[in-house]
Amino acid sequence: MAALGNAMQTKPSQFFNSGDSDASPDGTPSQFLLIRGLEPTVTEELLGKGVAKMYKPSGGLSPPTAAASRKGGAKVASTTGDANLGAKEGSIRRVLLVRDRRNDESWRYGFAEFATVDDAQAALTRYNSFEKFTISSKPVIASYIHAGVFVPVFDITPGIEKFTFNPLSNTATKLVYWDQEAYVSELVVSAAEPEKSAGMAENQARSASDKAAAAAEKEGLVKVSKETEAKAKKRKADASAAAKQKKTAPAHLQFWSNRHAELHGILAQEQPADSNSDQEQNPNPSTSHDTDTPSIQSFADPQKNCCYLCSRQFKTSAEVNKHERLSDLHRSNLLKDDLKSKALAKMAKAGIPSTSSSAQEAAEYRDRARERRAAFGASKKVSLPLKKDRVDSGPQPDDDADDTPPVVPSKGASLLGKMGWSAGEGLGATGTGRTAPIATDMYVQGVGLGAQGGKVGDAIEEAERMTKGGYGGFLERTREGAKERFERMG
Repeated sequence: MAALGNAMQTKPSQFFNSGDSDASPDGTPSQFLLIRGLEPTVTEELLGKGVAKMYKPSGGLSPPTAAASRKGGAKVASTTGDANLGAKEGSIRRVLLVRDRRNDESWRYGFAEFATVDDAQAALTRYNSFEKFTISSKPVIASYIHAGVFVPVFDITPGIEKFTFNPLSNTATKLVYWDQEAYVSELVVSAAEPEKSAGMAENQARSASDKAAAAAEKEGLVKVSKETEAKAKKRKADASAAAKQKKTAPAHLQFWSNRHAELHGILAQEQPADSNSDQEQNPNPSTSHDTDTPSIQSFADPQKNCCYLCSRQFKTSAEVNKHERLSDLHRSNLLKDDLKSKALAKMAKAGIPSTSSSAQEAAEYRDRARERRAAFGASKKVSLPLKKDRVDSGPQPDDDADDTPPVVPSKGASLLGKMGWSAGEGLGATGTGRTAPIATDMYVQGVGLGAQGGKVGDAIEEAERMTKGGYGGFLERTREGAKERFERMG
């Protein structure tokens, strides 16, 4: 047993990376495709040739389909996928084969980088159309990768530099494979744009024909039609738009670039260009916003449950509100000025105020208290004296005290006054509630509310007497206590 334990200590279990952890768990599309299950003898060149089978075929029919047509319609199982699917020719930028850092042996999986995410999606769609996709006569598995497969390296040492590579969109950044025991061997498959190499001959032929046509037109031999001029202008516009189009980095590589810029305080260099382009597209955003802002006007009558704009009657106010929000008829009538003017006239005749406003005004604060005061009248304010006025002010004359009852200022009275209550009125919406405050009395401890002789007195007076703290009050309480004890003894 001891020997077995020593053997287990001397030979620890090693994790074998087969590339399964590099696959995207949720299937998020990326610019890289992960190719797993390769033969150990597959090199970068063989991997590039195998991935090239994901291109869209240039011919019309795949070989099995053509063979079936030659044999008189015999059914042959398709092993080359659908001829209408696949990535564009030349869209594979490079292939990366994962190798061991110690002995350069292949780890039997690699990556294929495409020009765009759309090309990678088209390639994977063609892969899924195959019954069996093979590289070097062995079936392989293709999938997207997640964002943590390639990580940036900022502190590069001579021992790590040979295991790094540059992203195609940003040559200043160095990337490395996440596993420190492996590296990726790079093979560039296509360095030019996929459409540039395919259409170079066509563009040269077009330029030669355009020069010949221009020379003939100048000498007066050929008269150029309007259709030809329109086509030439369209080609120039497309060429200028393609030249101005910026090359965007892959999403998972751009994530690390943005993170590096954020940590080191580097400002983005592409933002001024984007802001200038936005200003060119919309030189005066405030003007366009004001002109495009729709007006908000309700043409509904909440009392009659009708819409004056559409001349329709409803049963409830909820149906009227739903009509104004969802009805296509109401939406189309809002674009007709004559119907709107007639509806506004009907509303003015019925005494309904116009609530026309813009969306910007509607987003501002709405004073609903002012609207209630305008509809139901202003509430009566209760003028209560301040604390210092109550302390400093002397006794009021007797005639004023007889005319108006004294107002006892309190927090509750001020709160009621803000809600429209005035001194002497009853509580409630109709004013029929009680007018006198609830009496605050103190009772002997342990005695019920209905017990005779249980009431001590007014709570305010009792509290004032108990908290005076004078010597006379102490003597009085002592005398009363002795009297109570004497009466109990008798």
